[in-house]
Amino acid sequence: MSLRLNLWLVLTLLCTSAVTAEDAALETRFRNDVEILASDRMEGRGLGTKGVDLAAAWIETRLESMGLDPAFGKSWRQPFPVKTGVELRGENRIEGLEASDWVPLGFSSSGPLKGEIAFVGYGIEAPPVGYRELDGLDLKGKVVLMLRYEPQERDEASPFNGSRPSRWSALRYRVLQARERGASAVIFATGPLQDEESDRLPVLKNDGPESPAGIPVIQVKSSVAQRWMKAAGVDLLEFQRAVDRDLAPRSKASTGVTIDGAVALESRFAEAVNLAGIIPGRGPLADEIVVIGAHYDHLGYGGEGSTKPNVREIHNGADDNASGTIAAMLAVELMRDSLTKLQNRRTVALVLFAAEEVGLAGSAHFVANPPFAVDRIAAMINLDMVGRLRDDSLVIFGVETAPQWSELIEGAATGTNLKITSRGDGYGPSDHSSFYGVQVPVLHLFTGTHEEYHAPEDDAATINAEGGARITRFTADLATRLAMPGERPQYARTSAAPAMEGDSRGYGAYLGTVPDFRSMEAEGGGVLLSDVRAGGPADRAGIRGGDTIVKMAGTRIENLYDMTFALQDHRPGDTIDVIVIRDGKEVTLRATLSDRRAPAAPPQAATPAAHAPAP
Repeated sequence: MSLRLNLWLVLTLLCTSAVTAEDAALETRFRNDVEILASDRMEGRGLGTKGVDLAAAWIETRLESMGLDPAFGKSWRQPFPVKTGVELRGENRIEGLEASDWVPLGFSSSGPLKGEIAFVGYGIEAPPVGYRELDGLDLKGKVVLMLRYEPQERDEASPFNGSRPSRWSALRYRVLQARERGASAVIFATGPLQDEESDRLPVLKNDGPESPAGIPVIQVKSSVAQRWMKAAGVDLLEFQRAVDRDLAPRSKASTGVTIDGAVALESRFAEAVNLAGIIPGRGPLADEIVVIGAHYDHLGYGGEGSTKPNVREIHNGADDNASGTIAAMLAVELMRDSLTKLQNRRTVALVLFAAEEVGLAGSAHFVANPPFAVDRIAAMINLDMVGRLRDDSLVIFGVETAPQWSELIEGAATGTNLKITSRGDGYGPSDHSSFYGVQVPVLHLFTGTHEEYHAPEDDAATINAEGGARITRFTADLATRLAMPGERPQYARTSAAPAMEGDSRGYGAYLGTVPDFRSMEAEGGGVLLSDVRAGGPADRAGIRGGDTIVKMAGTRIENLYDMTFALQDHRPGDTIDVIVIRDGKEVTLRATLSDRRAPAAPPQAATPAAHAPAP
């Protein structure tokens, strides 16, 4: 009998008395704790709310009462800044206009608004439907005025799909197209057909953690745009009606109308906090660490991330992710007494992340500023949305990140009546991605999405507490096996297809890159990569983790949106130039894009020749 099995039998004898009573008690605790963390008092645990501070304080008290050692010196807290908004700072002016006549958009860069206005209609470049309003225009140095929305907006027979916005109408996409043609700034206005004399402006608000557009971007009132264009001989209402009739572009690169002004914005930050406690290891294995993690933040009062973005209501996030937070804490509590009986065991770290909902910011900060060396982390188990167990079905992503996972999962699942589906690589839209990006084997436990996902209805009453308790016990069993003497999981670089459609955001041809979420708030341009998917187009081209992509197919890359749009405009099979910054120098590589469903090639060998610039 192996030492590992012998130790496990001892643990089993220690932990199986009064199983039924223990399970009932665990179910009750799971339910009660989720009700606390997902109560209205916590205000949806949104960044910048008093509720998320209350949640952090409640978690901190629990870590202390569990007897865990503080992970950060004498503290359980790891504070870090998160971008929560933008605000006007410095000179914001347009000659001849009042401050109430215009507003910068949230993804605008700061800079001058000066030059001749070019009117480009809707500013749409849509070659697949034969509509190109920028084609052949010289926009160098021009301030480009374009209308929001798109032609034939209410016509379901329109090639733009009038029932919903087409991809060509995305504001960032249109700004990118104008910027790459030399525009110095972009002005949006609502056309008379949509404005209906309301003359409203959007509110200046945060546009997520991604970097700004690279040029100033503002919106003016419809009345202002109509006054400017009347001076240029263009009636905006008649323009819209004419385009709706025949879909013929009517851009005007030279209007004779000039603008003189400036935009000055500053990002606003809030302090978020990760929380972590440790059960110290013992013996030769003490320096190795098993991380059990979950994010405790959610959407606050809703907004852009909500499935009901126009409803201001507390989003309690009972499943996402009070369920994972409580399961992680209770699992570590279940393990604590059993582990203390072992003389040789790995350290266990319980880490609760903030700011997952704004780009994995908490876990990205943790791996960049860990309380222990990252190469000491043996494995990471992530619990995100484990509160809706249905038909006993538990999905575990990341099984391909270490060859040891299958056996460990199978052993921990014995007797749980869980139907486990294991699949996937270590990347996905949750905190385990940050760890896999630094070569840590990972698992992500998940009970599936539902209609209440990112909606105000994700309340504690919808939680399956009995199922949550079972998953908690499974997690404790799995993590205990990891902490015991035995083979450490060995990181495997997988060639599995991404769990979500497309590249990074689900659009266009597939490149196979993984952005480094630590760089999303950078003011400078480019997309820093944490890794590339093994065997994918980027890997075969010699692109690698640590590179910053600054240009693709001739398009300057300022942020993740630019990269997404560049891929949107190409098809699988296209070969493009990709320029990256590596070790402070530009390197040009050639990548042949693919369809994400295509089988991956064998992983690219990391040889100097493989990463040499293309001729």
